[in-house]
Amino acid sequence: MTMSPDLRGRTILIVDDAPANLALAVSMLERHGLRLAVAQSGDEALRRVAFAPPDLILLDVMLPGIDGFEVCRRLKDGGGPAAAVPVIFMTALGGTADKVAGFRAGAVDYVTKPLQAEEVLARVTTHLRLAAMQARLASQNALLLAENRERREAERALRQYRDDLERQVAARTAELRELGAHREGAREEERRRIARELHDELGQALTALRMQAALLRVRFGAEVPGLNEQVRNMTELVDRAIGVVRNVATTLRPTVLDLGIGSALEWLVDEFQKHSGIDCRLTLALEEEELNEEQAIAVFRIVQESLTNIARHAGASEAVVTLRCAARQCAVQVDDDGRGFDPARVPPHSFGLLGMRERVLSLDGQVTVDSRPGGRTRIAATLPLPPKPSLFEID
Repeated sequence: MTMSPDLRGRTILIVDDAPANLALAVSMLERHGLRLAVAQSGDEALRRVAFAPPDLILLDVMLPGIDGFEVCRRLKDGGGPAAAVPVIFMTALGGTADKVAGFRAGAVDYVTKPLQAEEVLARVTTHLRLAAMQARLASQNALLLAENRERREAERALRQYRDDLERQVAARTAELRELGAHREGAREEERRRIARELHDELGQALTALRMQAALLRVRFGAEVPGLNEQVRNMTELVDRAIGVVRNVATTLRPTVLDLGIGSALEWLVDEFQKHSGIDCRLTLALEEEELNEEQAIAVFRIVQESLTNIARHAGASEAVVTLRCAARQCAVQVDDDGRGFDPARVPPHSFGLLGMRERVLSLDGQVTVDSRPGGRTRIAATLPLPPKPSLFEID
């Protein structure tokens, strides 16, 4: 039997107190390219292993001082590189009890004396190969553990980065939403101001102009030929201008909102039917009409935008507006029987639905769009009602 090339150069420590046994073992192994070291006592063997651990130990059981069993136990109990060195006992004790004692001490195998070259070489080769495989396995396990640690660290860093990014995105989204709500509030306030100025300033000026024209006709109509006709034409122009001012002011901010959201929606539905020719029904279930001004404006604008879209795009014959306020929640819903659309394919430049959603989200509400091509469309929004003031908060 020849030694595998990958095992040549391995170190074998042979421990025996009999020089003849040492010589025999050395002669069996040295010609196979193994490096050999010898010790003649247990103490010497322990010192040699502590100084330079071999790849395998051939250990005699019967030694002066401490025996082979004790040497093996000390090696295995001491830990470190020495504990991993495979030990093969050489013994003339062939009893089962002796073999079991050797395995309990930590040996991996045994050979019986007198030594047989083929047997010794076979067992040495087998356990050197097993030890090499175990060493490679341990190295691979250590590498896997290191890779797992690195992967866990990378995953932890990725989770941390993702969490940080999500927090930043959430914070930025909240800032943008707050900015959008502030901008929308400022826009509504500007609409209110412009509507009021149109009504109070321009409306009154036009009304005064109409009165002056009527007075002019009364005073000089009989004296100036053709004056009555001119004043009548002027009055018609002024009336049209007054109508335009009222329409613009109402579009900007209907004064009916001051009467409550229910009245405002009734007016809006009537106007929609009048100008679109589409039948529109309104259902109000206001157990709790406690919307604040910002929420009332949001509900009004959602319905207004929805009805405008129905008139422009839906091709509908009927629309239904429903508003329910109960259980500390307000739900508004606009349905139509038009041609429907795919919400996922809304053109990017169409900001109607986006504006609705952002307006409602800024008030801690939700918007849903249920539609499909060829089917009905439903726009629904829910808003939490503001908390009721306690008795201690009422002035």
